[in-house]
Amino acid sequence: MQKIKIIHQAGDISYALLRSSEAVDNLKIDLGISDRQGFIYFHQKFGMPYMFFLKKSIESGHFLFVSLSGNDKLIGFARFEKLEKHTEKEFRGRMNIVSPSLFLLRSMEVHSSFRNCGIGRVLFSTAVYYLKGDIITIPDNNEAASFFRRKLGFTEIVNSIGNGRQKYEGYLMLSSPKAIALWHEIATKYPRIVYPELIDLYESLKFRQSRGKPISSNDIGRFEKLVRESNGMLSDVMEKEMYRLLTE
Repeated sequence: MQKIKIIHQAGDISYALLRSSEAVDNLKIDLGISDRQGFIYFHQKFGMPYMFFLKKSIESGHFLFVSLSGNDKLIGFARFEKLEKHTEKEFRGRMNIVSPSLFLLRSMEVHSSFRNCGIGRVLFSTAVYYLKGDIITIPDNNEAASFFRRKLGFTEIVNSIGNGRQKYEGYLMLSSPKAIALWHEIATKYPRIVYPELIDLYESLKFRQSRGKPISSNDIGRFEKLVRESNGMLSDVMEKEMYRLLTE
C-alpha cells in the first residue's frame, strides 16, 4: 500500500494523506520549545511526543492529512475520525447518496513559523474536499471557535444529525456541500497560496507581453497545462484573463 497520497502540490508544499504509520518516520518535526519555532500544543498540554502521537492516530484508523515542505518537513496536520458512513438509496437504477459520511475533526495544528499565511486553511480545505462529508468539531477555546466560524464557515449544530440523529451539543458543523465548496472559495481568495507556480508564471507572461518581449512555446505549453490542472477552481475573472492570454 502506498504510504502517502499526494492530494495537492503548491510549489514546494505538498498536501497529503498519510496512509501508514511508517510514513511518519520520514517526517522532520520541529518541536517549539524555548526560543525555537515549531509544534508545541500537544507537547505542552499532554507531554506527548509528536512522532508517537501522529503514528497512534493513523493506527487508530484516523485520517491524517499533512502539509509538507520539499524536504519532508512537517508544517501542518489535521486529524479526522469517521463517525458514520454515508448511506445510499437506489433511484431509477442508480445509487444516490442520501446521507453523507460524518467526520469529526479531532485536532489541527500548524508550525508556528507558518501560521497566519493561509496554509492551515488550504490544508483543511484539501482534507474536507477529499473526504466529501459533513464535518463536526468542538473547539478548545473561544479563539478556535471564532476561527472555525469566521475563516472556515462552521455553524452551531441546532438539530440532531447523522443516521443516529444524535445531538452534538457544543459542537460546530460544516455541512458536506459547504465543505466541498470550500476548496474553490480558498483558491479564489488565496490563488497564490493554492497555485503559486501558476500565478507566478501568469504574472511573468503578462509582464513580458506588456513589454512586447517574446514568449516561448515551452512557457505557453507549461502555462496551459497549469491552467488545466487548476480544474476551474480559480475565480471566473482570473480564469477568463488566463484563457485570454493563451489566445492572444
